[in-house]
Amino acid sequence: MTALTAPAATAAETRLRSVLRLDAVACAAFGLLMTAGFALVDSLLGLGPAWAVPFGVYLLGCAVALALVAGYPDLVRGQVTGVVVNNAIAALALAVLPFTGLVDLTVAGYIVLLGGAALVALFAVLEAAGAARI
Repeated sequence: MTALTAPAATAAETRLRSVLRLDAVACAAFGLLMTAGFALVDSLLGLGPAWAVPFGVYLLGCAVALALVAGYPDLVRGQVTGVVVNNAIAALALAVLPFTGLVDLTVAGYIVLLGGAALVALFAVLEAAGAARI
């Protein structure tokens, strides 16, 4: 009897899976902070519960979706492209929100949202590069 084995993952696929998983962990951690720690987020960042909780729920959903995409047996370029588009939109929203006047952020709030925008943009770039190689 001959055993069938899956082809070994390429280095590019392995790197992309790692980036997707890291993105999922970051989303889960920040999502938990926003939802479970909304009082802390409100006092430290100035992002009230009306913003923090829905944003946290969104991030938890993103974490699940990222984990599913990363864990799928065969990476699907369309799914990864969806992740990239989502991250690009999220990075833009995080970069613009502090300057809209919709939230009364503290200095720490500006730093966290703009830093988050930069991190999400970095994930988008890394994931786009990985998608191009699969």
